[in-house]
Amino acid sequence: MKPTPHAAAYKFLYTGDHEMILYATLKRLHIRPAHPDYEDYLQEARLLFPEVYVDFPDNPEAKPHQFLAYAQRKIYWALLDRLRRDRKQNDRQEAGDQTELLETVASDADILDAIGQQDFRRYLLRVIGASGSTGEWRFLVGTLVDQLTADEIAARHGVSHNTVYKWRRTLIRRLVNHLTPPENFLN
Repeated sequence: MKPTPHAAAYKFLYTGDHEMILYATLKRLHIRPAHPDYEDYLQEARLLFPEVYVDFPDNPEAKPHQFLAYAQRKIYWALLDRLRRDRKQNDRQEAGDQTELLETVASDADILDAIGQQDFRRYLLRVIGASGSTGEWRFLVGTLVDQLTADEIAARHGVSHNTVYKWRRTLIRRLVNHLTPPENFLN
């Protein structure tokens, strides 16, 4: 009766010091006996060995040194993949520090302020869109929508800095006249 490939693989593994490749592989992966999952990874390596034994292109019994080098490399890569997968899974499950998340979440006041600013921006665009000049429109869109500086607005439209500041002055005058009734201007 011919032994099964798995039986032959385990017989080969436990003859001589062949099992040392498993310990060397774990050591190379920095998994020491004090590691909490050491026994699990060692057992995984033992389970992988027969598969590697069967996959070896030549006869492992005829070329034991080449096979052991091949087996150690294959087991190393398989365990490394499992180790990465386990670490990734553990990273997802860790509770972590929530302070950074809470600091980056906007407060209610900030959200209401942003909503108010957005409404105000829409209102300004509607006012200038109805009666403003092209320069005022360019300045308003450049600053409120595109968040550009005066230099960037000038470069975008091919005008001087003074022209952009002139657009700003006329825009401010138009808004003061539109938003402030003449009878309440000084009060």
